[in-house]
Amino acid sequence: MKRTLLTLTAALLSATHATRGERIDKSFTPFWIADYESLSYHGAGAPMNWAAWTDAKYGAAGRRVIPSGTAISIVSGKIVPATGATETLILVSNALENSPSDSISGYGVVVGGVIYEAQLPDATGTPRQLPTAIRAKVPATLRLQQ
Repeated sequence: MKRTLLTLTAALLSATHATRGERIDKSFTPFWIADYESLSYHGAGAPMNWAAWTDAKYGAAGRRVIPSGTAISIVSGKIVPATGATETLILVSNALENSPSDSISGYGVVVGGVIYEAQLPDATGTPRQLPTAIRAKVPATLRLQQ
């Protein structure tokens, strides 16, 4: 019995397996990530404050879509759009309002690592960069590459 549990535990904790035993597939890594192995995350994620996402580019209330790589902040424990008033972080995956399959506990948030700034959805101009106020609040642990 002990041997079976140890084998199962080793398989579940292996770097090549996800928590249910599936192989990790990095082929779906978002294009804005420059170095997947360098990323660090905000705990287990954070829930979305959907009422804060009022810009029409995200869609209508009840059907909003926030794209992967969006510059965000965490205010009162919830994800809101980055404005430059608080620390700028990056949303890992697409977030779909009222999605039956998205985690109720929250969405992944990148707080450190190497990413391509020009590939972020909020980047504009030539060269493509985040707005100055938002860029000024990017933590030193999050390295922006062109």
